[in-house]
Amino acid sequence: MSAKTRDYSVLDKFNFARPPVGVKFLAARPEGIPRISKEVNFCEMLKEAQENGAFYVAPEDWVCVGVEQMILGMEDPEPALVTGMLGGDEGLYRDNSACRAMYQYLPRLPEGSVHYVAFAPLPELTFDPDLLIVVADVSQAQVLLRSVNYSTGRPYVSRSTPVVACAWIYVYPVVSGELNYFITGLGLGMQELNIFPPGLFIISIPFQVLPIALDNLKAIDAKPTPPGPGGPAHRKRVNQLLKDLRKRIEE
Repeated sequence: MSAKTRDYSVLDKFNFARPPVGVKFLAARPEGIPRISKEVNFCEMLKEAQENGAFYVAPEDWVCVGVEQMILGMEDPEPALVTGMLGGDEGLYRDNSACRAMYQYLPRLPEGSVHYVAFAPLPELTFDPDLLIVVADVSQAQVLLRSVNYSTGRPYVSRSTPVVACAWIYVYPVVSGELNYFITGLGLGMQELNIFPPGLFIISIPFQVLPIALDNLKAIDAKPTPPGPGGPAHRKRVNQLLKDLRKRIEE
């Protein structure tokens, strides 16, 4: 596991209530980080790292009925789960067929590629993460979600399902190479576990775009755009800008 090489100081200006967390998917057991000592679901591990510091998770530490091992590529899907009967019987989906269909969309890491997962809050980060996860309020999220779009023009989107939120927080960004975000209160399992209050943004930035995001955040004001003067004044200003722009083009 390589040492931390990136400069994350640009994130200090946000004054996050909860520290960002780096996540690393590993084939070999990491050194210098303690193993988790309690039963914690995958989606809870973000909060665990924020509150109690760095740890790694071994193959025998996963506790969420086969879902976690499945999306990490550690084990084949649990037959009882992928029938969709659990979600159908619990009323999470209209019927078993709808729940069964959900599993075909879940992102997964390549089979056998991961055996351990390391977590570390930013102050304790000693490795280059595969994923940097930030829990932000809406004002902070307005800025953070522009961190890739600012220089690339690429749209930011949210991909998720109401259950198995961990797949979209941890796995989807890495396999897609795209920033993803999830809003607390929308995930039924996370709500049941009472991990975070509703209305927070969980923003997952994968290693593919993390350098772009950190560099852009140096140029973007951490303060969100305040409410404007309203429709008439806004339209007047934009129309004047367009008029001036047309004049520049014609010259």
